Amino acid sequence: MSSAKKSTDPVKLSLFFRKYRLWFILGFFVLILLFLLVDPQQESAEKPKDSSDLYAYSTSLKRELETTLSQMQGVGRCTVLITFVDSGEWIYACDEDGSTSESGKITESKKYVLISSRSDGLVLKVYTPAVRGIAVICEGGDSARVKSDVTEVLSGTLGITADRISVKKRTVQE
Repeated sequence: MSSAKKSTDPVKLSLFFRKYRLWFILGFFVLILLFLLVDPQQESAEKPKDSSDLYAYSTSLKRELETTLSQMQGVGRCTVLITFVDSGEWIYACDEDGSTSESGKITESKKYVLISSRSDGLVLKVYTPAVRGIAVICEGGDSARVKSDVTEVLSGTLGITADRISVKKRTVQE
């Protein structure tokens, strides 16, 4: 008997598969589980953001607006409250590979580019959080001119409509 005949003997193959049947079944289910957990269609990765990232951005923007608005004529001291629609988005660099088999089946793979010194991805673009609305409480908030000027500045700088901006008079504190 030749060595090729020994390795393809149906009786031996049958015994082999019976002996290791449980391992084959277990391996099959592990592969199915892996395919279900991995999402190859993910277009952009969003960086997990904790509340401190949004808080830092919000605080910085708030301070800048309070400083700018308080320098306007008639506004006086002011406090700004900002609300956001979302927490922003981070777009990461990725390598995309695609191929077409002879049968016409298209396969695509996507791998995110990692920075070698860390396990973080290479950020291509950052979208800042979208502003939902702004409330401004200022000493000159009872003046129609001040309300109009503050609304115009905020609308122009942040790209939000006037109906999302509220300007009110600050109470007198002694």
